[in-house]
This record gives sequence, C-alpha cells and structure tokens, in this order.
Amino acid sequence: MIFLIVGLVTGLLIGTVGIGGILLAPMLVYIAGLDLHLAMATSSWSFLFAGIAGAIAYSRKGSISWSTAGWLTVGIVPGALLGARTNVTLQTDILSIILAALIVLSGINALLKKPLSMAGSFQANRYVLVLIGVVVGFGSALTGTGGPVLLLPILIFINIPALAAIGVSQAIQLPIAIFATVGFSLFGTIDFQLGILLGLIMAIGVVVGAQIAHRVSAKQLRQIVAVVLVAVGLFMTVRAQL
Repeated sequence: MIFLIVGLVTGLLIGTVGIGGILLAPMLVYIAGLDLHLAMATSSWSFLFAGIAGAIAYSRKGSISWSTAGWLTVGIVPGALLGARTNVTLQTDILSIILAALIVLSGINALLKKPLSMAGSFQANRYVLVLIGVVVGFGSALTGTGGPVLLLPILIFINIPALAAIGVSQAIQLPIAIFATVGFSLFGTIDFQLGILLGLIMAIGVVVGAQIAHRVSAKQLRQIVAVVLVAVGLFMTVRAQL
C-alpha cells in the first residue's frame, strides 16, 4: 500500500506539472524506510516506465523534437554513468543536502517561472545540447531524479519553447533511466522488482495526471507543488543536520 501511494503521487505530479519525480527518492526514504543510495538507484530505474508513458503521450501530439533528444542523449550517456559512480562514493548526509538543495531550487523555480503554454519552432546548437546532456545526465543519476527537473529550466532559459522543452524532457527520461541503471548496476545496488512496481504505478499516474492537467489551473497546480517541494527540501535539510 505504501508503494502504491508513493508511485501514484509521483506519477500524478509528473503528469500534471512534470517535476514530481524529484520527490520519489525522499518518499522512499522517509515513508518506506529505504537507504538513500538504494532509493536513488531504484528511483532511476523506475523512471524508465514513467518516461515511456510520457514520451508516448507527447509523441502522439507531435511535441517531441527527436533530433534534440538525440543530441542530448549523446551527453546523457557518459554523464549518467559518471553520476551513478559518484553517487555510490558519497556519504548519505552529503547526498541528502544535495538533493534537498535541488528540491528547494525546483520549488522556487516552479513559483517564479511563467506558465508553460508557449509553443513554436526552435534551433539549438548540437554542441550546446551535448554539454547540457552531460550536466543533466550527471545530476539526474547523482540525485536519483528523472531528468525533467534539471532539463526543463535549462531549456527554457535558452529560449526553447516550453511545450517543446516539456516534450523533450519526457523523452530523455528513457536514456537517463537506462544508463543510470547501468551505472548503479556496475557500482551500486538496485531493487529491480520494486523499481518495476513503482514504474508501472507511476506510468498510470502520469496518464491520469496528464488528464488532470487539462482540467485544473496550471498555475494553481504549479504553486501547490512548488510549496510542497520547498517544504520537503527544508525538511530534508533539517533531518540531515540531526
């Protein structure tokens, strides 16, 4: 029952506002009692299924630039492997602080950014995309997050239309999940069965969340999630100091 709730909550948030995946590892630690390293590794594996659901949903609407996703993946592969290797060498307290800071920053970003509704064509330098892929792959594997929470702000900052940015962010969950999992398999430990269970539940949540997103004010959803992210990040920071 605990994992059902954790998976559904995460999937719903990913489907509605795209940044819910960052909460999966903390929930596995504080609700399910997993070790942080194991929680991050298992989370990375489970995002494969959420990524498949999200990529299919956005691909059907023609909202994914596969060439952009491809160049990002060139950088994601080495970045994710290095991030997984770094994760297993760091102490839990340090990882907690890093993840907490990322969660708080994600919440602040969600509060400040404009509504994600703009669309349009774009061009991005392939070398810039590869570099971004390295950063996103490394950071996502290091913190056990799915990718969109790091990639979305970067793409929007370089003026890629938000709808296109969201679509690409859904797609790059796949290579991040695959190569972070390879890295954790080589250097750490993954609960594959739990990851599959969570991933399938999240996939359902993503589909349902996408429907909710079209019925509820995006601004209200973003504000609610932003407050939750900041609160969770501050809570983790306090816990890490005890």
